[in-house]
Amino acid sequence: METQPSVMMFPCKHIRAKEMYYQADEREGDAFASGVYWCTCTHQTFGPDGEPVDRSECRPGRGCYRG
Repeated sequence: METQPSVMMFPCKHIRAKEMYYQADEREGDAFASGVYWCTCTHQTFGPDGEPVDRSECRPGRGCYRG
């Protein structure tokens, strides 16, 4: 059986959560306990495109995504 290599998809570099300021280790796929994210472009819980900011939403393919 042939398997495809897993592709790491990192969230946008503009996404932030309060835990980022005091937790040194964030691994891909781990969500922060608060679950509250904001965009450094808008300083709100929605991105420049008006859509919600979330680790699962702020990925490649979204118009405002920056890797």
